Amino acid sequence: MPESMTDSSPAETVSDDMVERFARDGAVCLRAVIDQTQVDALSQAVDVALSTPGPYQITQSSGDDPGQFSTEYYASRRVPGISSFVRNSPLAQIASRLLDSKEIRFFFDGLFVKAPRTQKPSHWHQDQPYYPVDGQQLLVIWTPLDTVDAAQSLQIIKGSHRWGRWFVPVLFRNDATFANDDGRFAPLPDIDAGPKDYDIMSWSVRPGDCIAFHALCLHGASGNPTMQRRRALSSTWLGDDTVYAKRSGTLEPHFAGLDFPQNSRLTDPDEFPLLWPR
Repeated sequence: MPESMTDSSPAETVSDDMVERFARDGAVCLRAVIDQTQVDALSQAVDVALSTPGPYQITQSSGDDPGQFSTEYYASRRVPGISSFVRNSPLAQIASRLLDSKEIRFFFDGLFVKAPRTQKPSHWHQDQPYYPVDGQQLLVIWTPLDTVDAAQSLQIIKGSHRWGRWFVPVLFRNDATFANDDGRFAPLPDIDAGPKDYDIMSWSVRPGDCIAFHALCLHGASGNPTMQRRRALSSTWLGDDTVYAKRSGTLEPHFAGLDFPQNSRLTDPDEFPLLWPR
């Protein structure tokens, strides 16, 4: 079982073995890394976000789904409790350790909520092809706010970040591919047609745990057939070698009114705050 960070700092408790497993497998589960006070505060902040929908909140499921799958990007920009968690939790230090990066900047956040009996899954995808970012030191941390069994938890294909392949990004809502002529993007394999052909990792998690994975890992999740909602905050972290990558077509996240030179570091302190070292 991964080590707990309850009584020591992330730098001490993210072991060398865990760093090696992250580099090899592309993902690790960290247990009890968020203390109860921060869990409770984040849970309350997420409920505030859900009760006051922002401009980037989207219902990803169809109207005939007995549940509902909704997402919201950039909730930290409008909900102080989410911003406080991003800035004060141990996640930036965890990212520094796993990525072996001297500096860590916050990129953006995404809220993923599946109501009870939701049928809509999170389809298989990589995160980095959606982003206007190149580089290897790019980490996503998935922080659950409800207890989730392995069957409904995040599923990650072991080692897929090392395949040397970028797959075409697809919209959750209607499975349409993003309009993008980047030649590096390959068609996504039909993983559900032959799941036994892949080494799929998944963990049962509870509030306080998190799953950290490389942004090129193929991952997805089922719907939520249970009678308990499933809330999770995804946060994305930029390491030392990440740079802006201007691509054609639709990108997510998009930064309205902002533009950066190609291959430049994303160092704007208002958009991408430096959160490690503090």
